[in-house]
Amino acid sequence: MNRLAVCAFGSLLAALGAGCGDGKEGVRGAVTLDGQPVKTGTITFVSSEGSLIREGAVITNGAFTARVPPGKYKVELNAQHVVGTRKQLGFDGKEEELTLSEELFPDHFNSKTELTEVISSGGTIITLNLKSKK
Repeated sequence: MNRLAVCAFGSLLAALGAGCGDGKEGVRGAVTLDGQPVKTGTITFVSSEGSLIREGAVITNGAFTARVPPGKYKVELNAQHVVGTRKQLGFDGKEEELTLSEELFPDHFNSKTELTEVISSGGTIITLNLKSKK
C-alpha cells in the first residue's frame, strides 16, 4: 500500500511540475526618445491576435524587463515630463507649489500606437530609438 501511495504522490508532483511554467518569455529592452533614455515610464504589450493579453513593465533610466507570452503585440508607451509649476493655496491655507506635467510620448506611441513587436520563444530584446516628430 505504501508503494502505491508513493507512486501516486510522485505522479502528482510530476504533473504539477509540468504545469508550473506560465507560458511567458523574458523581454528586455531600451527606450529612448529624441536620443535621450526615457527616465521613467511604462511599456505595455497588447496582443494584436488571439485572446486579449495586456502585459507591462516599468521603464527606468531607459531600460525595462517584462514577461510576455509569445505572439504579436502592439506596444504602448507612457511617461510624464515636467512642463512647469504653479502656485496655489493648500488645504492649510499656505501657498504651495505644484509640478505640472504632460504626456511625454506622442499619440502614435501610446493611445494610437503604431509600434508593433513579435515576442519569440526563448526571449526577446527590443530597442526602441524613437523620435517625437514623425
